[in-house]
Amino acid sequence: MSDLLCPNIEACRLVITTVVVPDDKRRNEYLTTYCKAGEEKWSLCKRFITKQKLNFCPDFVFPDTQLTPDEIIDKFDEENNN
Repeated sequence: MSDLLCPNIEACRLVITTVVVPDDKRRNEYLTTYCKAGEEKWSLCKRFITKQKLNFCPDFVFPDTQLTPDEIIDKFDEENNN
């Protein structure tokens, strides 16, 4: 795999589905800005960070999400307990 590609690219739902980001233009911007831009960029992706910390990434998390992983898990728990 290229050093430019995020190691999660083959399994990330943002990449492999249109569920996370249904808008093709926006999804392509994320792919270009984060997923295919080298480790310096994909290591800043909140989806990558969340997957590293929690071993999964909820669909509501975007690459530029401002929530911390702890806030993400709190939101995930809240959404799944209702």
